[in-house]
Amino acid sequence: MKFALVSHVLPPSWSGQAVIIYRLLKGLSIDNYCLLSRQKYDTEISSDGYLNRLPAKYYHLRAEFGIAQGNRFGLAKYYKGINGLFGVALRGKHIANVLRREKCDAIVACTADLLDLPAGYLASRLARVPFYPYMFDYYSYQWTHRIDRFFAQRLEPILIKGAAGVIVPNEFLRDELYRRYRVEATVIHNPCEVTGDEQCELPWPADEGKIRIVYTGAVYHAHYDAFRNLVDAIQLLGQSDLKLHLYTAQPPTQLEEQNIYGPIIYHDHQTPSEISQVQRRADILFLPLAFNSQIPEVIRTSAPGKMGEYLASGRPILVHAPADSFVVWYFKKHKCGMVVDQNDATLLAEAIRQIIEDVDLRNNIGDNARECAKKDFSPEVAQSRFLKLLQ
Repeated sequence: MKFALVSHVLPPSWSGQAVIIYRLLKGLSIDNYCLLSRQKYDTEISSDGYLNRLPAKYYHLRAEFGIAQGNRFGLAKYYKGINGLFGVALRGKHIANVLRREKCDAIVACTADLLDLPAGYLASRLARVPFYPYMFDYYSYQWTHRIDRFFAQRLEPILIKGAAGVIVPNEFLRDELYRRYRVEATVIHNPCEVTGDEQCELPWPADEGKIRIVYTGAVYHAHYDAFRNLVDAIQLLGQSDLKLHLYTAQPPTQLEEQNIYGPIIYHDHQTPSEISQVQRRADILFLPLAFNSQIPEVIRTSAPGKMGEYLASGRPILVHAPADSFVVWYFKKHKCGMVVDQNDATLLAEAIRQIIEDVDLRNNIGDNARECAKKDFSPEVAQSRFLKLLQ
């Protein structure tokens, strides 16, 4: 059994989706798969010992109909539509050629690039192999641009109903796709590495005289109002030893434009293995999703890639997200974090106070989090479900 996997990012990229793909495919034989991306990946091994380049063939997908060509033919104002139509055809043909050359038995196409799913579907038809969409996010709703969303919403029913199987990262997106299309998707929670329990026996707080609320990853419109609430909550508590530590590639000026500033300490970008250590030394890990967003459907069905990593750390997790979201449902069901599901900085401040003052609360949610990571986010379980679906 050999498959091709198409994604806009691949290992050794630091992106969350690339990290998940690495954990999912780690250990598989080079004869079992090949990788395709619109980004070009050279042959160098990542300097990060945790996330290396996978031992597989990488293929670079050519650019689609570009803006330069659009200008040349006087079609620049139609660029979005033309790139969608021609892009699917050109990318699909290219992928099909790779499928034939590599003698692949199936194709897996991931979300986050507008064209990868429809191009993967077209390639599967040209090469006569099964098609498996990997829905890291809700494809038809993750686009804020009007033309992109129109394009995705028209294609999603065809892609889902024409698939041999659909992969989703959580139960909410599984149920949503069944409601809309009567298709049974396979849930594969975003896998994380779970280390020995002895590595979690750090004091709380990890550094005496400091309480660190930590967030790792990108900060964008899916988080803004939750972060504004957090900054307000820290200021309401009035503790000089309490700070938000952001490990993100976003510059401070970008967040300040969204009125996110105050008791924040910014840190440089870290490798995945370094971030794992940062998470294990956090006093509180912050898991936010926006209450007022352009993509409420995505927020509701989102499974942040860092969720399993947070759980595996065994440190107290503070969830601040809408009440109807998957993350709130999961953390409440398993009692593995402190949840504030209302858009209220005062309630958030009270939750932080409880975590600081209640030792039993911290220990209980930390222990439950570790058990959830082992049970639901194991790389071995994820890989087993993935291969079983393809076979």
